Amino acid sequence: MIEHYEQLPQKFYAGEIEECFRFLDERNAQDGHTPEHWHWRAVTHLRAGDFLKALEICCNLTRLSTFKFQIHCLYDVCAHLGLKEVALSMIEYQAIKSSSEPLVGYLWRVYGWHYVGEDARVLQLSAEGLDTHSAYVLGHHQGRSAMRLNGIANGVELMHRYWSSHEARRVLFPHVDVEQYWCGQRVLPAHLTIDSIASGYGDQVNWVRYAGALQALGVQITYADGSDRNFRVAMPEGEQAKYAEALRAAGFTVAPGVAQWTEPFALFTSLFSVLGYASSERYIEPIDPGAVDALVDEIRRRARGRRCVGIFWSSCESANNFANRSLRLPYLDPLFNNTDDIYWVVMQRGYERKCWLNDPRSADLDRFTTLDPSMSLAQSAALLDRLDEFVGNDGVLAHLAGALGKPNYLFLNGEMADWRYERNPHRTPWYPSTQLVRARRMGDWDDVVRKLRQLLASGHSPG
Repeated sequence: MIEHYEQLPQKFYAGEIEECFRFLDERNAQDGHTPEHWHWRAVTHLRAGDFLKALEICCNLTRLSTFKFQIHCLYDVCAHLGLKEVALSMIEYQAIKSSSEPLVGYLWRVYGWHYVGEDARVLQLSAEGLDTHSAYVLGHHQGRSAMRLNGIANGVELMHRYWSSHEARRVLFPHVDVEQYWCGQRVLPAHLTIDSIASGYGDQVNWVRYAGALQALGVQITYADGSDRNFRVAMPEGEQAKYAEALRAAGFTVAPGVAQWTEPFALFTSLFSVLGYASSERYIEPIDPGAVDALVDEIRRRARGRRCVGIFWSSCESANNFANRSLRLPYLDPLFNNTDDIYWVVMQRGYERKCWLNDPRSADLDRFTTLDPSMSLAQSAALLDRLDEFVGNDGVLAHLAGALGKPNYLFLNGEMADWRYERNPHRTPWYPSTQLVRARRMGDWDDVVRKLRQLLASGHSPG
């Protein structure tokens, strides 16, 4: 039972949307006059996939109150629905409305323009007159926009300076102890612990390749988030030797007896200039490949020789703001209804999984297996490695598939997809086995599904 608003994000992640609405209804008499209450209603509608209702509430909050934290929900909804002009108009409305508090309107431009892919506008903004914290917010968004618009090499230094450096950590995360924080110093610690600060499992999987390079130089790596219980780094020896030599040539050495910590973004921004994408066909291995033997045997028995393809389509029920990269189940109808030669392994979690279980197709074991939600990430990695292909959004499973070298299709939301995929419509240097499937314009999920149907029907694996 939910007793406080602070408990809502955890319930979103679990997909308990009905319980969230019950809590909000119970609090309506007491709190219904407050913008905070309506903000949580907007976010709950967002997680439920009721994007238009969430948009209505966010626009009303922007027009009728001084509340300003609806910004992420508003832009998420606009990005998902392809309503860029609505987002841009709300940015300008807030900028005019905030004339007595100009920093609010300015930061709405920073966040909002980046969210909806207006990278050139973000890069034109000036830090003149900003306080230190706001200057760092602008700086790392300009780095992200530069990487998305012009390629990783053109923005990674900005990203490092304003997001991953010692000073950035002091400014943006004042609670973090940076005295033992490694972020690119040429003298490496003998023992390096990777912790996650404002990053997720997907970031860890994406950039653990750099940890593998440091291991090749003799650095002992520990994972504070327990990633080593899900997979192990396993680069080919020749590749590891190449990376170690590149690091030595750049002046990196290891200091015996020294211990420090770092985080995934710091690995990336510190080492990209030396190692580039450092991509390989396969650089991790499942920690327990035999953990899913019985499940794989059952899936293969049901498939009767058909391709077994995993799928995960929605992160919009998570505690983060990811509706812009998530499909709803109805969008997938043309895919599920016209691929009889594929046996689908549904890996979805949260609210969209509940929607799937209410769909009659979920009971059709001749075409679908739906994984138990208790399945661990380690088991998911082992299963992905045994499937034929994977289809998914920009989340940890897609990163695992790419890091395992598994043929996979990663769908993205047009020009405002995550900056790490730059602007190449089909390929990413991070994962040679991955084919990007981009909407031709923001929010055009029908286009994404149409392309997925064509690619899967061709029988030609990505990579």
